[in-house]
Amino acid sequence: MRQTICLTLIGLVFACGATERINLDADWCFSREGEAVRTVSVPHDWSIEAAPKDGAPNGKEWGFYPSGKATYEKRFVLTEEDLAKELELVFDGVLRAAKVSVNGGEPVQGSRYGYTGFRVPLRGKVRAGENTIVVSIDASVAPASRWYMGSGIVRSVWLEKRSGEYVIPESLDIRTQTVTPEFATVQFTAAVTNTAGGAAHVVARSCKYPNPKLWTPETPHLYTEEFYGETVRFGIRTVEVNAKDGFLLNGKPVEIHGACVHHDHGPLGAASYPEAERRKALQLKRAGFNAVRTSHNPVSEEFLTACDEIGLLVMDDMFDGRERAKTRGDYCEIFKEDWRKDVSWIVCRDRVHPSVVMWSVGNEILERNEPFAAETTRQMHELIDRLDGTRPVTQALCLWGEKWEDQDAMAAALDVVGYNYLEYLTESDHARLPERVIVYTETYPKDAAMVWKRILKHPYVIGEFVWTGIDYLGETGIGRNFYTDREKWGEHYHNVPQFPWHGAYCGDIDLVGTRKPVSHYRETLWNAKAPTYLAVREPDGWKGKIKTTSWSVWPTHDHWTFAGWEGKPVVAEVYSRATRVRLTLNGKTVAEKENGAANAYLTSFELAYAPGTLVAEGLAVDGTVLDRAELRTAGEPDHVRYSRETIGRLTWVTAEVVDKNGTVCPYADREIDFGEKAIATCSGDLTDNVPAPSRTRKAWQGRALGILRGVR
Repeated sequence: MRQTICLTLIGLVFACGATERINLDADWCFSREGEAVRTVSVPHDWSIEAAPKDGAPNGKEWGFYPSGKATYEKRFVLTEEDLAKELELVFDGVLRAAKVSVNGGEPVQGSRYGYTGFRVPLRGKVRAGENTIVVSIDASVAPASRWYMGSGIVRSVWLEKRSGEYVIPESLDIRTQTVTPEFATVQFTAAVTNTAGGAAHVVARSCKYPNPKLWTPETPHLYTEEFYGETVRFGIRTVEVNAKDGFLLNGKPVEIHGACVHHDHGPLGAASYPEAERRKALQLKRAGFNAVRTSHNPVSEEFLTACDEIGLLVMDDMFDGRERAKTRGDYCEIFKEDWRKDVSWIVCRDRVHPSVVMWSVGNEILERNEPFAAETTRQMHELIDRLDGTRPVTQALCLWGEKWEDQDAMAAALDVVGYNYLEYLTESDHARLPERVIVYTETYPKDAAMVWKRILKHPYVIGEFVWTGIDYLGETGIGRNFYTDREKWGEHYHNVPQFPWHGAYCGDIDLVGTRKPVSHYRETLWNAKAPTYLAVREPDGWKGKIKTTSWSVWPTHDHWTFAGWEGKPVVAEVYSRATRVRLTLNGKTVAEKENGAANAYLTSFELAYAPGTLVAEGLAVDGTVLDRAELRTAGEPDHVRYSRETIGRLTWVTAEVVDKNGTVCPYADREIDFGEKAIATCSGDLTDNVPAPSRTRKAWQGRALGILRGVR
């Protein structure tokens, strides 16, 4: 049985009140310009309900989805007893430019950022009986972001009732002070006030935990305590960085193998269902990642809670741009007025999460070479240290033709310097600035082996965050491959047509949730226990002349079905930690080759395509077969195989079109009906522009996804 020794250091509270938190997500009356009123539940994103349309004002940044203006209205009931309490509405996130009025009163401005939450005090605005909330949203300024934002009350809404003495919201701070194998000391600090109108005062409690179970990605142990009427969950862990040892978690070096992710959930858009947030974290964890960068905005608290529980390190990214705009209507227009408020909100909310191990205060800011930008970074760091001070601060720098050394002043204001696609500067920068700690805040998917080698070689490089972990909406065309007879070449930032593309295909995982071969290769680099994996490069010319783009990898598949290519050359890739690998086709050995770290655990075999069974075997030194991977040529589509994952209220159903032997038919495009309880569907095809709420979806590469509510 655990024994905890606690000592109250400042203040003594004899009678704690309680905060009652009531969820208000259900039954909102929603009306959008020119449309009839309907009932919806929040989180809700109205933009994702439409089909992408070429020429939409939000353009390729948003994946050609619309935005606009809309109103949400909800009624709630209070008692006479409630009116004696401290009452607040809490909005976790509204995109964007929200104004909230209660019972027809003066509207209250919501967070102008949209990704940060806000509170609406109800004193003097409510009555016993029925009350009405009206939320007016103006998301018409386009595009306001370089990626899909979504529109609406995209995170949960709460009614908080407080009585007696209570902890002031977002004032709680939890810090691991000392850790030994015998004891850990954790200090809890908060500001406390009461509904009687007394002055707020600070309270602190120091607790010792014998034989502490430390929080790590492998063992994400969480403790629970009661602190002045609040139930608190936390992890015991410490974070340090230095150029000699790298990133230290609980005093031990840890290599960061991370992914950048945007906030959308594919066919759910920006609607931040807690279940979808958890599934996103689980997808990353299952793919072998131990860290995530929340590019480039604060995420929902439910996502951080999931990271706490399953063990993902989080770089808490706050902003994309700062003082110079990247798109019309973006955060840069309000940065000077709002950044202190928004940084304070982010840090005070997120500092209780053990998964959060780094703060990031900007991404590729356009004013990066100006002296005032370095001063702003210094001020942001100073504010974060006042509010937290237990985690390093970073910022993602980049180089677009200017003088790199001009950014040294800004880098000097950071604890860890983020490099976006600047791995080639690693060694020369270390030679001139040996105390600099580097993290690769963005890397190209195709550079997995090169990045891995540098991280292994240099302890001052603490890890990477590949762009990206999961495909996402907007930034249309990133990561696309295409056939030159059907599409024009051009990166997403070039002025070339991108429609019907509506998203970015650069993720290790597609929108269905299928791991691409590059994901399995990346895990093979990191994980000594990764199983042998077999993939095949699409033959150039089989379906057309292939063109790749900067964030793409060569189209590589987990199948052996290339009808019409019989007798022509193909390349099979084997990802394995075995010392040797052998490839066989229809029982005959193609070749056996040396494998290992020298060739970054990737061995290629060229052979003539013939239908049948392709097998890769990982071999020990003595020739013993350690494991194997197999691909079979698919026959004619026979039936649909379903698998499901249920988290809370939502079920993700993956449909695969298979032949009579159960092999996925990779080019079957059967239309699949997911039923009346489907709230969204998609395939991995980012040119499929059927509206997300459709209950039917054509399979792509043999697969489609339906998201159902209320199905077990």
